[in-house]
Amino acid sequence: MATVQGLDVSKWQDDNTTPQQIDFNKAKRAGAYFVFIKASQDVYADPDFAYNWNAAKTAGLIRGAYHFFDYRKSPKTQADYLASLLKDDWGELPPVLDFEKHPAWDLPTRDKCLRMIKEFFTQLETTCPKKPLFYTNPSMIKYTLSPIPDWLLEHPLWIAHYYVSAPSYKPWAKWHFWQYSDRGDGLAYGMESLQVDMNWWNGTLEELHQFANLEPPPPPPPTLEERLAKLEAEARAHGWNV
Repeated sequence: MATVQGLDVSKWQDDNTTPQQIDFNKAKRAGAYFVFIKASQDVYADPDFAYNWNAAKTAGLIRGAYHFFDYRKSPKTQADYLASLLKDDWGELPPVLDFEKHPAWDLPTRDKCLRMIKEFFTQLETTCPKKPLFYTNPSMIKYTLSPIPDWLLEHPLWIAHYYVSAPSYKPWAKWHFWQYSDRGDGLAYGMESLQVDMNWWNGTLEELHQFANLEPPPPPPPTLEERLAKLEAEARAHGWNV
């Protein structure tokens, strides 16, 4: 199965005691092609969002913004706040609703959770040019949201599932993104934190570009073996012995 490497980041990848912030060029050199960036929670912005959003774009990473949902607050107000942050730059990937259990908050009933999710998506889609992604985990799917309604299954899934060889994502037909670890080598990917969340895209790099409505990526440079084979073919075409 083809996959493409990516990351997700927030203020926790920056050390506020130092002047520097995330080095997204280093992240790209280390093999990351895309990054999800925390934009907001409730109605406040991640303090590093503006820098991360612009620096990731400058580095040439494919970007998506995510909102950490506070189910104690108005879904409509939260959706409007996310839209106000993104304004005319929604990123290359669809925005994300991050819906997970917070240890300090009482989780609502299934029906209320689904009403809030639907209200958030409905409001966001009044201005969002792309169908938003839904981020969650197998426990939330199985024990809180099931049975999953058809309207939610229409949203592409970003699933968080650690320490497994393949994620659990049913009843979605497929996963689009998989957060498979929270213990990536942060320093190697340009973070100031020791760890960073690691993700896969489910498909080829060309398919990721298609999903993001981007031009196809340039072909990789030919390998040494391919260059030698081309030279030998040209030599034979001229009647030279090789």
